[in-house]
Amino acid sequence: MSDDNFNKILVIEDDMLFYDTLNAKLSAQGFIIANSDNGDQAMEKLLFHKPKLVILDLLLPKADGFTVLSKIRSYPDPEISNIPVVVLSNLSSEEDIQKAQSFKIAHYFIKSKTSQEEVVKKAQEIVFGEAT
Repeated sequence: MSDDNFNKILVIEDDMLFYDTLNAKLSAQGFIIANSDNGDQAMEKLLFHKPKLVILDLLLPKADGFTVLSKIRSYPDPEISNIPVVVLSNLSSEEDIQKAQSFKIAHYFIKSKTSQEEVVKKAQEIVFGEAT
């Protein structure tokens, strides 16, 4: 991974209004943001950008976030399969949360109960090692 990727985040989110505001908040904190708006193109973007963190919605067109998580965690290169993933979804059932956690995610946020500032703080903690 090149040095210019040290602060790169891939946001996999299909709600462009939500993405735009999150992108602005993350960019203001020095992150470089890449986006995928569907599950099918997520792995292609991940392999191209090799980010330090993935922020993943579970409700996506073409392939859902659980499928994306499975592909990430089963990828043969540990540089890819070990990338921290933060789930940011409207799915709030205990079953969905546990299913996502079975993929060794870094954190699970429920969109309706989480401010974007909290997501930015978690990203800083994971990427830069800053305690919240």
